[in-house]
Amino acid sequence: MKAVQVGEFGVEHVTVAEVTDPSPGHGEVLIATEAATINPADFAVVTGAVAARLPWGSAPPYTPGWDLAGRVVAAGEGVSPSVIGSRVLGFSLWFESLRGTQAALVALPVGNVVPVPDGLPSTQLTTVGLNGLTAWRGLADLKLGDHETLVVTGAVGSVGGFAVELAASRGFTVIGVVREDQRHAALELGATAVVTADDADLAAAVRDIAPGGADALLDTASVAGPALAAVRDGGKYVTVTTVPPAERGIDVFRSGGRMDAPALLTLADMASTGRLHTPVARAVGIDDARAAYEAFAGRSGRGRIVLSFPET
Repeated sequence: MKAVQVGEFGVEHVTVAEVTDPSPGHGEVLIATEAATINPADFAVVTGAVAARLPWGSAPPYTPGWDLAGRVVAAGEGVSPSVIGSRVLGFSLWFESLRGTQAALVALPVGNVVPVPDGLPSTQLTTVGLNGLTAWRGLADLKLGDHETLVVTGAVGSVGGFAVELAASRGFTVIGVVREDQRHAALELGATAVVTADDADLAAAVRDIAPGGADALLDTASVAGPALAAVRDGGKYVTVTTVPPAERGIDVFRSGGRMDAPALLTLADMASTGRLHTPVARAVGIDDARAAYEAFAGRSGRGRIVLSFPET
């Protein structure tokens, strides 16, 4: 089968190689991949930015990839054969397993796979994997109460956009932080108000809307200190990137995507019924994986670059 391979760090070293087909182990299913997203975490693996986080004793080549959409083609021992043929979303805890999804066939634990309906193209469906689960977990960790105000930085980004839509669907007041040219897009996603990242004083702009400061903030854009200043004393600040020093009694912590089958099912249903937008900036065939990573390096705004796989 074909798989993306990273033998040396650097986008210029990304290759597509023929490797041995995997077999599903006990409690696993084998999935024929139709599409797999290129996420920032994958780019960090390819460039070596997270080399220090790789498990001790691991060695290249690595196959990146956290999520995929495809169909089950085989079931391992302990899994009902009735799942074969099912269309699914799969999620791989890459740093734990090093089992990348950017391959034509991927074996995953059955607990990391959820069935999804036909309809939404796989290139769009796969974008709700790591992105959607990261937004979902960030909001869950904030434990927002009724009528609280949430600021989302990077509010039209692939994680931030989902966070805005999810928070708005739950009735929270959402202030989106975006570039000026993204203002309309943030409002369309459900933001109640918008602050532009170009504002000289982000905190003051937020406090003009939420006197005293926002109750909580989800930072998906590495804004850190300036964003923290927008949160009220004793509020909550969750980041999916760099954790700033806490101040003024604010609860500051990092969050990230993890497998949550009920959440992934809900995200897939919301995407399939149009309640979550799943923009794809570009779909690139697996044979052009290096070009896809090169394009990722220069991208901006919402919309993932997705690898597509031919039917086998």
